[in-house]
Amino acid sequence: MAKKSVVNYPRVFEETVPDSVTVGSTSTEITGANNSRKYAIFVNDSDEIIYLSLGSAAVMNKGIRLNANGGAYEIKDGFFSGVVYGICTSGSKNLTYIDV
Repeated sequence: MAKKSVVNYPRVFEETVPDSVTVGSTSTEITGANNSRKYAIFVNDSDEIIYLSLGSAAVMNKGIRLNANGGAYEIKDGFFSGVVYGICTSGSKNLTYIDV
């Protein structure tokens, strides 16, 4: 089977598999540590604000705010390789991501 590539300037990655997680009203692990992480993107696919935290439990109204309906955050060039957590007010909200 031929490898597919995803172009993300300035690097080319092998095929990626998008994923999603249901973020809760308590800190929720979104993706584990990845020492070879080159790129990651997290997109809020819900109608409620989600907060991200890098390396420690997520806390409401602190950290990286992803606005409802498409707010996004990118990790580029191996900036952070640890665990990413998320939290939202009511829970059961969808967050999509790619981590390569």
